[in-house]
Amino acid sequence: MKKRIAEDRNDSQLADIWYRFQKNKPAVVGLIVITLIISVALFADVIANYETEAIAQYPTERLQTMSGEHWFGTDGYGRDLFARIVHGARYSLTFGLVCSLIGLVGGSAIGATAAFFGGRVDNAIMRFIDVIMSIPGILLTLALIAALGFGLKNMIIAMSVSMIPGFSRIVRSQVLTIVRQEYIEAAKACGVSNARIIFVHVLPNAIGMIIVNATMSISGLIIGAAGLSFIGMGVQPPAPEWGAMVAESTNYMRMYPHLVFFPGISIVITALSFNLLGDGLADALDPRMKE
Repeated sequence: MKKRIAEDRNDSQLADIWYRFQKNKPAVVGLIVITLIISVALFADVIANYETEAIAQYPTERLQTMSGEHWFGTDGYGRDLFARIVHGARYSLTFGLVCSLIGLVGGSAIGATAAFFGGRVDNAIMRFIDVIMSIPGILLTLALIAALGFGLKNMIIAMSVSMIPGFSRIVRSQVLTIVRQEYIEAAKACGVSNARIIFVHVLPNAIGMIIVNATMSISGLIIGAAGLSFIGMGVQPPAPEWGAMVAESTNYMRMYPHLVFFPGISIVITALSFNLLGDGLADALDPRMKE
């Protein structure tokens, strides 16, 4: 009986959150666009062949404008621009989602530990975080990439590490308001382990704001990844990453602006959609918005 009541309460809370979320029309549009982009990334191989259309070079078909055969035209190497945009969605979403998830998990563990134990543990951890945060994020990322080397894996590691300090501070601030609650004291009095208290009782109650910040960080990660690829520190050619595509097209942008427009607008739309989604989640998860 108690389990059923708890399930009904959770269903009611989720329905309430969804009701408040769908009242935010820009957030709903952002969610729809993100769903479409994820679908395109998942079925990229069905939409366009990677080997023959996205990276294979056809010098006789270079710099063609939009047509029925090539919807977005072709680049300076004769590669189909639409196919490269489609497959490029995989890279951008991978950077945004994976780096945000790793940063969230690492930052949550560090921030929750610091806030829960407090005292010297909190001071030691947060002073170390302060040292890391004193280094600009882009500079830290570039330094890590230079040390680890180029490539998708190393780029994900570098960007994830640069995200952890920010998440640590966010989680710490949320957990500090929870650890003083009576039910946490009761759990300690009952002999519940510290790890169980942190991951079962503390973090789930702070998850709302954490999810919002994680969602909104994805847009920054997508733009950051595109910027790194643009300056040659990210994904290397001939991989169809949007930032790298913009860099490859700068020599032709005056005569063939569509070469820069399509990858550029893809970056903007994707980043904007995640920002809109984050704004909607912030309103939906805010209990003050119930009225």
